[in-house]
Amino acid sequence: MKLRCLGCATDFPHGLYPLGCPKCGDAVEVVYDDLGPLEVDGGVGIWRFSGMLPVPEERWRVSLGEGNTPLVRLAEVSRAAGLPHLYFKNETANPTWSFKDRFHAAGLSAARMLGYSKVVTSTTGNHGASAAAYAAAAGMKCVVFCHPEIPAVQRRMIALYGALPVILEPRQAMLKTLVEDFGYWPATTLAPLPMANAYGVEGYKTIAYEIWRQLGRVPDHMVCPIAAGDALYGPWKGFCELRRMGLTDRVPAMHGAQAEGCNPFVESFRARSQRVAVEQQPRSIALSIRDETGGRPALQAIYDSGGSALDATEEEIVAALRLLASAGLLVEPASATALACARKAGFREEETVVCLLTGCGAKWPETLAKIWDEPVLENPTLEELKRLL
Repeated sequence: MKLRCLGCATDFPHGLYPLGCPKCGDAVEVVYDDLGPLEVDGGVGIWRFSGMLPVPEERWRVSLGEGNTPLVRLAEVSRAAGLPHLYFKNETANPTWSFKDRFHAAGLSAARMLGYSKVVTSTTGNHGASAAAYAAAAGMKCVVFCHPEIPAVQRRMIALYGALPVILEPRQAMLKTLVEDFGYWPATTLAPLPMANAYGVEGYKTIAYEIWRQLGRVPDHMVCPIAAGDALYGPWKGFCELRRMGLTDRVPAMHGAQAEGCNPFVESFRARSQRVAVEQQPRSIALSIRDETGGRPALQAIYDSGGSALDATEEEIVAALRLLASAGLLVEPASATALACARKAGFREEETVVCLLTGCGAKWPETLAKIWDEPVLENPTLEELKRLL
């Protein structure tokens, strides 16, 4: 294992390159000379795929039992979407109820391996809560710079895990200071810069491994809600590694799902640009994917896979959230965006489609109140209750 620049292909030894490639400034990722075996006996959480992950020694690994999440078919949702072979990778079943747990299991294990004892990150909610939980499991100090709109319940989660939540906007300058001047590990995305980290995205590869195993093949399409884009690039890299190992001869088309009010990947895809656009006035109920811009690796994965970047209106996102809830899955608006985009993508009926559900709706009570605020029936008489029954 080593690190390699996605731009100039220069190789580097293991380490933290928070400004990206020292030669060209592009994103740096982990590469493997030898892959596999895919699964090993006795691995916990994502570490049952330890042969495909960047921390070779068990003593550094951190796990809360993340991964092994369900791949679910919902008949009523499939009928409503007109997609008979529609599946949902339900990442709300992770320890902190979001897919971020895979990211931090890999990233903070790498931090321990490289000698770090303090971690800092920036969040709209899920990322920070997960970072705090895994920092606690790793015995690391943790500071989380929070978006002003972060739900109160997630701020409390961060604090109860033992981390320090700090409401701050903008957040990147202070994060950079803690990394450069105070020796903190940045639990940040593969790209964009200025503060990058090559290791966390490796945890997302395990989503692809599990889907391949659960389906017995790779799907035709995978739809991922994206902000920075690691949620798409990680599974894409995992599918490519399965092909490299000879376990599949094909890979899915990868589709990035965004809100119409904040869709920099969609703007870039429509223009066939090689750079992700910058959204000047981001707006959406889907705060988790309301980033002004994103990383080039995810955009390149969309192109290389023959996929697309799609967006949905606020009304379509809320309708998708309600549809999933009516079938038994309560997700946050960012997750529902994957379904909203899949419904309008034009996939053929015979194609297999997997939507990534990234986070649980119960962690966003203020948002749910905007969607559903009807009063609860209290102390009804039998006659009042009978009218509703």
